[in-house]
Amino acid sequence: MWILLGCAVLSLGTCLPLFLHYKPLKLPLAACFKSLGTLCAMVPALTAALKLDPLYWIFVAAISLHAVADYLLEYVFEVGLGFFLLGHVCYIIAFLRLFPVGVPHLVLLVCFLAYLAYLFYRHRTLIGKNMLPFAVYGIILCVMAASGIAGGATNYGWSGLMVALGAALFFFSDNMVFRGLLFPNRPRYDVLIMVTYYLAQLLLGGSCLL
Repeated sequence: MWILLGCAVLSLGTCLPLFLHYKPLKLPLAACFKSLGTLCAMVPALTAALKLDPLYWIFVAAISLHAVADYLLEYVFEVGLGFFLLGHVCYIIAFLRLFPVGVPHLVLLVCFLAYLAYLFYRHRTLIGKNMLPFAVYGIILCVMAASGIAGGATNYGWSGLMVALGAALFFFSDNMVFRGLLFPNRPRYDVLIMVTYYLAQLLLGGSCLL
């Protein structure tokens, strides 16, 4: 538990403020702190992979890919998005190996996909030529969120609940990013996006120890 608390304090209390502070001043340094904030979530996952179950190496891979994506997104958005997509795929593999697929998975996936279709149809003009990459990323995100939430929630344990909440926060955070991309002139919620994103990673990484 102390490992989880220490990683959370380091990620949210140190890396996040430093990332927000240096972003308008020194982007390379800010991007490093952004990635370090994500890597804090890898500590419990790595500990679990080394001492408990090799399955958790998949969590380590997912968090590592997301940390690389965090840095690249500040420079080459498309490449960073690709690394994020690979990280999501790793999480999907991990969730499907941890939790058996059942009716809740399918119901939740249909709901997420319906919401995604509604968003894309409503904002199809703004999305324009980016429809295909957005659709691919959105579908993978929906599968990841559905498998994590449904699998974790039906596990009836602290680890499962952490996975479910982490997957839900991930979906919320990415939804906020999507809206920010479509409406760049509207008020931005960078702090909320980063807090929910780091919490999602910390919960998913921390679930490996429980």
